Amino acid sequence: MKTKAKRPRVLIAKPNLDGHWTGVAVVATALRDAGMEVIYGGMLEAEQIVTTAIQEDVDVIGLSLGGRYQQVRKFMDHLKKNKVDNVLVIAGGTIPREDIPMLKEMGISEVFPPGSDLQSIVNYIEDSLN
Repeated sequence: MKTKAKRPRVLIAKPNLDGHWTGVAVVATALRDAGMEVIYGGMLEAEQIVTTAIQEDVDVIGLSLGGRYQQVRKFMDHLKKNKVDNVLVIAGGTIPREDIPMLKEMGISEVFPPGSDLQSIVNYIEDSLN
């Protein structure tokens, strides 16, 4: 008998005061519809995101960004401090394409700027976890 694969657990959070909610809600719904378990954290500080990720034992952390990256640096520092190195970290939101290399240098695995295809986000997560 074939065993059922574990459903990926994805934490979605906004680490800044950006008030744009539509995109993150659409992505959360697409991930859920693809069979992933989505934990929507809402607006959390960097340390709260890491604490929630540990408590919820997530496979993926998706950050909804709005152009301010100080919280991303804090977040990545908290991940390292808490020895969370087995979690895929992705980001999306209103991110200028020229900022993507900087975010990847910080440790973000992949960045999905405005207009990204929802299926490409689902595929990236599934491919990265397998």
